[in-house]
Amino acid sequence: MKKAFVLCIGGDRLSLNLRGAMLNDQGWGVTTAAGGHEGINRFSREPADIVVLDLNGNGAQSALIAAEIKRLRPNVPVVMIVDDPKALKEDSTRQADAVILKVHEAAMLQATLRDLLQRS
Repeated sequence: MKKAFVLCIGGDRLSLNLRGAMLNDQGWGVTTAAGGHEGINRFSREPADIVVLDLNGNGAQSALIAAEIKRLRPNVPVVMIVDDPKALKEDSTRQADAVILKVHEAAMLQATLRDLLQRS
Protein backbone atom coordinates (compact mmCIF):
# COMPACT_ATOMS: atom_id res chain seq x y z
CA MET A 1 0.00 0.00 0.00
CA LYS A 2 1.35 3.44 -0.91
CA LYS A 3 2.06 5.93 1.84
CA ALA A 4 -0.69 8.53 2.13
CA PHE A 5 0.35 12.17 2.43
CA VAL A 6 -1.29 14.53 4.90
CA LEU A 7 -1.05 18.30 4.71
CA CYS A 8 -1.44 19.75 8.20
CA ILE A 9 -2.33 23.44 8.30
CA GLY A 10 -2.29 25.14 11.68
CA GLY A 11 -1.90 28.45 13.41
CA ASP A 12 -0.10 27.11 16.49
CA ARG A 13 3.42 25.99 15.55
CA LEU A 14 3.80 23.68 18.59
CA SER A 15 0.52 21.84 17.93
CA LEU A 16 1.36 21.66 14.23
CA ASN A 17 4.78 20.11 14.90
CA LEU A 18 3.38 17.63 17.44
CA ARG A 19 0.59 16.57 15.07
CA GLY A 20 3.06 16.16 12.22
CA ALA A 21 5.45 14.10 14.34
CA MET A 22 2.61 11.88 15.61
CA LEU A 23 1.31 11.21 12.10
CA ASN A 24 4.81 10.63 10.76
CA ASP A 25 5.46 8.09 13.54
CA GLN A 26 2.23 6.34 12.53
CA GLY A 27 3.43 5.91 8.95
CA TRP A 28 1.89 8.90 7.21
CA GLY A 29 3.79 11.22 4.91
CA VAL A 30 3.40 14.69 6.41
CA THR A 31 3.79 18.23 5.14
CA THR A 32 2.98 21.19 7.37
CA ALA A 33 2.01 24.80 6.79
CA ALA A 34 1.87 27.49 9.46
CA GLY A 35 -1.27 29.30 8.42
CA GLY A 36 -3.88 29.40 5.71
CA HIS A 37 -2.01 31.32 3.01
CA GLU A 38 1.02 29.05 3.26
CA GLY A 39 -1.27 26.00 3.39
CA ILE A 40 -3.13 26.89 0.20
CA ASN A 41 0.16 27.63 -1.60
CA ARG A 42 1.64 24.33 -0.48
CA PHE A 43 -1.56 22.44 -1.39
CA SER A 44 -1.51 23.87 -4.91
CA ARG A 45 2.14 22.84 -5.44
CA GLU A 46 2.51 19.54 -3.58
CA PRO A 47 0.50 16.32 -3.55
CA ALA A 48 -1.73 15.71 -0.55
CA ASP A 49 -4.19 12.88 -0.10
CA ILE A 50 -5.93 14.55 2.83
CA VAL A 51 -5.79 17.87 4.71
CA VAL A 52 -5.97 18.48 8.46
CA LEU A 53 -6.95 22.05 9.25
CA ASP A 54 -6.48 23.50 12.74
CA LEU A 55 -6.89 27.26 12.87
CA ASN A 56 -8.16 28.68 16.14
CA GLY A 57 -10.99 31.15 16.36
CA ASN A 58 -14.59 31.13 15.26
CA GLY A 59 -14.01 28.96 12.19
CA ALA A 60 -14.37 31.72 9.59
CA GLN A 61 -10.75 31.45 8.40
CA SER A 62 -10.91 27.64 8.43
CA ALA A 63 -14.08 27.76 6.33
CA LEU A 64 -12.37 29.94 3.70
CA ILE A 65 -9.32 27.69 3.53
CA ALA A 66 -11.43 24.51 3.33
CA ALA A 67 -13.50 26.06 0.53
CA GLU A 68 -10.36 26.94 -1.44
CA ILE A 69 -8.95 23.43 -0.95
CA LYS A 70 -12.23 21.96 -2.22
CA ARG A 71 -12.21 24.36 -5.17
CA LEU A 72 -8.69 23.31 -6.13
CA ARG A 73 -9.23 19.57 -5.61
CA PRO A 74 -12.81 18.65 -4.67
CA ASN A 75 -12.04 15.00 -3.93
CA VAL A 76 -9.38 15.65 -1.28
CA PRO A 77 -10.93 15.16 2.17
CA VAL A 78 -10.61 17.94 4.75
CA VAL A 79 -10.60 17.28 8.50
CA MET A 80 -11.14 20.26 10.79
CA ILE A 81 -9.85 20.24 14.34
CA VAL A 82 -11.89 22.58 16.55
CA ASP A 83 -11.46 23.81 20.12
CA ASP A 84 -14.97 24.82 21.09
CA PRO A 85 -17.88 24.03 18.78
CA LYS A 86 -20.04 26.61 20.56
CA ALA A 87 -17.68 29.39 19.44
CA LEU A 88 -17.89 28.48 15.75
CA LYS A 89 -19.73 30.63 13.25
CA GLU A 90 -22.71 28.98 11.62
CA ASP A 91 -21.76 26.80 8.63
CA SER A 92 -18.02 27.22 9.30
CA THR A 93 -17.50 23.44 9.15
CA ARG A 94 -19.76 22.84 6.12
CA GLN A 95 -16.80 22.24 3.76
CA ALA A 96 -15.20 19.72 6.13
CA ASP A 97 -15.52 16.00 5.53
CA ALA A 98 -14.99 15.41 9.27
CA VAL A 99 -14.78 17.54 12.39
CA ILE A 100 -12.83 16.46 15.47
CA LEU A 101 -12.80 18.20 18.82
CA LYS A 102 -9.23 18.99 19.85
CA VAL A 103 -9.71 17.10 23.14
CA HIS A 104 -10.45 13.92 21.11
CA GLU A 105 -7.77 14.41 18.46
CA ALA A 106 -5.24 11.89 19.80
CA ALA A 107 -7.88 9.16 19.99
CA MET A 108 -9.70 9.91 16.73
CA LEU A 109 -7.43 11.51 14.15
CA GLN A 110 -5.73 8.46 12.65
CA ALA A 111 -8.94 6.40 12.41
CA THR A 112 -10.75 9.36 10.85
CA LEU A 113 -8.01 9.86 8.26
CA ARG A 114 -8.01 6.18 7.31
CA ASP A 115 -11.82 6.11 7.08
CA LEU A 116 -11.95 9.18 4.83
CA LEU A 117 -9.22 7.87 2.53
CA GLN A 118 -11.02 4.54 2.15
CA ARG A 119 -14.18 6.39 1.13
CA SER A 120 -12.49 8.70 -1.37
